Amino acid sequence: MSAIEKQIDSQTNSLTSSDNVESPTSLLTEEHKQYLISKHGTFELEPIPSMNDDDPLNWSNAMKYLQLGMVAFHGFMSTFCASGLVPLIGVLSAQFQITTAKASYLVGLQILFIGAFPLFWVPFMQKFGKRQLLILSVLGSAMFNLGGAYSTSFGMMMAMRSLQAVFISPGLAVGGAVVNELTFSHQRGVMSGVWAMSVNLGTMAGALFMGFVAQRESVQIVYYIFTAINAAQVVGYLLFGKETLFNYDDLTKNETNRFKQLVKFRSIIPEFRLDFKTILKPFIYFTNYRIFIATVAYAIVFTHDNIATNVEIPEVMYVKFGMGPQALGLQFLGLLIGTLIGEVGGYLSDKFQAWGSKNKRGNSLRLWVTYPGFATSVIGIIVFGVQIDKITTYNITPLIGLAICAFGLQVMTSPLIAYCITVDPPMASDIILFVSFCRQTLAFLGTLWFPPMFIALGFTWAYSVMAILMVALAFLPIAILHYAEARKGR
Repeated sequence: MSAIEKQIDSQTNSLTSSDNVESPTSLLTEEHKQYLISKHGTFELEPIPSMNDDDPLNWSNAMKYLQLGMVAFHGFMSTFCASGLVPLIGVLSAQFQITTAKASYLVGLQILFIGAFPLFWVPFMQKFGKRQLLILSVLGSAMFNLGGAYSTSFGMMMAMRSLQAVFISPGLAVGGAVVNELTFSHQRGVMSGVWAMSVNLGTMAGALFMGFVAQRESVQIVYYIFTAINAAQVVGYLLFGKETLFNYDDLTKNETNRFKQLVKFRSIIPEFRLDFKTILKPFIYFTNYRIFIATVAYAIVFTHDNIATNVEIPEVMYVKFGMGPQALGLQFLGLLIGTLIGEVGGYLSDKFQAWGSKNKRGNSLRLWVTYPGFATSVIGIIVFGVQIDKITTYNITPLIGLAICAFGLQVMTSPLIAYCITVDPPMASDIILFVSFCRQTLAFLGTLWFPPMFIALGFTWAYSVMAILMVALAFLPIAILHYAEARKGR
């Protein structure tokens, strides 16, 4: 990072709390201002790009969107592969002669692994760059998906699924860092939302589309499809990828030729230390109350609105209504529709932030957008639980509840992630690692206690308890945080 940028960063946090602080753009030379105007149409930007065409912030929008699109699709595939076996839980339980609860660990264990292993991947990406390691990620995923196709026992398939999750896992965490490297603060709500939406959509699309495949083809074909998509990702990164990590202090460390980047594996940020302390660094955000509260709120709603409805659908629909793979897959249509519509949250978040910046309001202004999300999340999950218990012959009313809660989850996801990043922008990678780890760990733990909870309470009361937890442990803490931060002008 250049000296100008470091000086700007050191002042950024105080800008929202005082009207008398000098604007960061006043540090720029006239030449720098004219360069930024020619590139972006304005010099009122945050962060301030350097006067270098190779600076990722100065790339064309087409190149930025291409890189963001590939990373978003990587995140999509992280959860697509995990949930793609959901419609097959009944088939696999019969094939391996195990219970559906045990078969569901083929999905549940992946949820844990794709949240934990980015802690090891991302530090290497912060030192050596992302492109080559993302290629290795999808290549390894393809290999172990192919191994899953030839698994002859539950243990062997579990091993292949676990290793595949280890390799595909960077997609779940690297998106936030790439968004931070390519976009300005007023764009991050939408861009973070697109990446987060891709992760959420993967959990639904995997089950939806693979349900159609599994109805007509074998489990082996499902794995072949996973493998083919991963192979296509390898080709995409090879032909169209470009390194987004940029050394602002020592330009000689940057290889700007896209094809030479493939054959040169070297440290872009040599001073970045790779050690055990670095791996554990994201956990420092347990002590940052702003990021911690926003993360836990998001993780709690994700666990109940997404996982408690997604992973448990086979337990409910397969057992109660005897649905086959295709019918099970179609149950995710409501989640898919709700998530797509809910991306309006990212747009509104950026609009609020742009207005707030002009009026010297803090980043907490984004949190206004989360309240409709909390409300619809709670309403949707109650509708789903009540209707699942109530109906004896299947109808679509539970799907209406799914669509409502998916809408709510996505509405609140974009502003919460964008808020976390804007609390400490230079540490975006560590923040996203922390968010992903908390979300996936809580989601995995949920898969362990949801089944006995449904047995003990029934669906109406179980999902009602989840709604109460979302209000008590997510909505109320965010409301208190919002009030406290707004009073401080942050």
